[in-house]
Amino acid sequence: MTWMMLPLALILAISSSALAEPAPSVLVTTAPVKSGSIERSITAYGTVQAGPGASDTLAVAYAGIVKRVDVVPGASVHRGQAIALIGTAPSAQSTYVQAEAALRAAKQTLAHTRGLVASHLATRMQLGQAEQAATSALSARNALRREGADRATAPIVAPYDGIVAAIAVAPGAQLLPGAAIATVLRGDALVATVGLDPFQAGQVRASDKVAVIPVAGNGRGTLRGVVLAVSTMVNPQSGLVDATIKLPPAHVLVGEQVTARIDIGSARGIIVPRDAALPDGHGYTLWQVKSGHATPVPVDVRASAGNSSVVSGRIDPALPIVTTGNYQLTPGIAVRVQR
Repeated sequence: MTWMMLPLALILAISSSALAEPAPSVLVTTAPVKSGSIERSITAYGTVQAGPGASDTLAVAYAGIVKRVDVVPGASVHRGQAIALIGTAPSAQSTYVQAEAALRAAKQTLAHTRGLVASHLATRMQLGQAEQAATSALSARNALRREGADRATAPIVAPYDGIVAAIAVAPGAQLLPGAAIATVLRGDALVATVGLDPFQAGQVRASDKVAVIPVAGNGRGTLRGVVLAVSTMVNPQSGLVDATIKLPPAHVLVGEQVTARIDIGSARGIIVPRDAALPDGHGYTLWQVKSGHATPVPVDVRASAGNSSVVSGRIDPALPIVTTGNYQLTPGIAVRVQR
């Protein structure tokens, strides 16, 4: 059947129906342009360790024998608390006896020299030498006494409140001068070492504030720390850049795992729902409505938090932003705004 065979009235009805068919459109919701800022943060993971200068190795300066060990690794200790009891070796006691004898002899020589000088039978130089010898003998004797060589036994005590990180001896062990007894960590000088992606490391600065959350929790909540330093090299074991975070005095355990949320400042721009800016393969596209049609706007996403993002670009502040329905949009397509 051809158009020539149809009645004129039917042809006009079909033509009117075709002309009345609406153009394709997309139902969207919009929001006005709103400026604002979002706090930016980086999340990293690491462990609690001793900070710089936070540990001391306790040792004996003379030969000895371990009589007993009073603590175990990981124990908390207070300043002055005994960690071990060391017995003075016979050789060390002999050294102290010799030092006492040397001091007595030096004092006698000094007194005798002073008498000779008074009788003009010795020179001032000889007196000075005698005085120097007596001073050296006194210093040597006092040093041995401070080290405990004058006693049969001497305790090794904690120099401050802290944590016993290691015990290097066992009861009955014979010690040489300078042998390590224990390693103690300052309880108020612990740090968290976390790993950062190399790109993230460039955004973190010393003094940035950090929220540190122990993975184990145990009701301790969030600890407030601060970035001490960011390494300038990649850790060969982890492939990440180490950042050191100073921790507040708190009940944390050396070696326990933590999550660190580092505050790296705020980003200002246009606040939009996170899904309003769509990735397009090259960047992000935001859609605005102009005269009832969709207009694409290339944007940069500067930061995201929760359900919001901060974007920047050539956004017209007078045009509404499409917040939902943007996945169906093409440039110039008609839109219907849901009220």
